[in-house]
Formats: sequence, structure tokens, C-alpha cells
Amino acid sequence: MSAELLVANLLRVAREDLEGAKLLADQSNRNAVYLCEQAAEKIIRAILTSEGLHGGIRHQLNEMVDAIPDANPLKAPLREIEFLTAYATSYRYPTSSGRVLKAPSAVQLGVAFAKVAAVLAQAATGLGVDLDTRDAPATRCRPFR
Repeated sequence: MSAELLVANLLRVAREDLEGAKLLADQSNRNAVYLCEQAAEKIIRAILTSEGLHGGIRHQLNEMVDAIPDANPLKAPLREIEFLTAYATSYRYPTSSGRVLKAPSAVQLGVAFAKVAAVLAQAATGLGVDLDTRDAPATRCRPFR
């Protein structure tokens, strides 16, 4: 598998995740924020891959962003979405006491969606990914500088 195709398809699936999150949010479904986190994670993995790095299997977005070189101009926007880490696992299951954590408000979700959408657009442009063309590789799969 080429890094170019992996990067492009990570971004395409991230967009699908974000679109799905918005649909769920319209129905007040608590899984909207989880799917938004998944979109953020895939964007970060695409950037790591473009840097020749592997994101591993963890869901700690802050640790993944830490691995991105400081010279990458997307590192700062990615820092703005790493707060979504909290939703990677803790919102998928009831707590050990059986409680279901309250989902973020519509306003909080809107902010998260906007930040993820913005960094997705920047990544797609910078990496030369047409998000509407299935299985086409990134045309500029190299580190951002």
C-alpha cells in the first residue's frame, strides 16, 4: 500500500466520519462527539503518515500530535482538536458505576465540528487530496513545510 493512497483515504474517511457526526448531532445522538473524535484521529494519522511516521494504535491525540515535527504548520491547528481525546473511549461505555456521561452541548459540538473541518480542509489542500475522488492518491504526500 502506498503512503499516498493511505493518506488520501484517511482524509476521505475522516470527512465521512465528520459528516456522520453532524447527522448524529442533528438527532441529539451522544455518539456524534465520538465520531468527531474519530475524524480528528484520522486527520492526525494522515499527517503523521505524510511525515513518514506511524500513529500506532493509541487514541491519545495529544501524544500523536506531539510526534509531529514542530516545523509542520498544521501542528498548531491539530493542537486545537486534541481535546477530543476525552471522547475516544470514555463516552462509548457507561462508567464503572453504570453512569452514562453527558454528551457535549450543541454549541460545543459545533465548535468541535468547525475546528475539525478546518484542519481537514487544510490537510487535503496541503497534501493534494481530492476528497471527492475515491481511491486517488495524495499528489503531494510529503511533510508540510
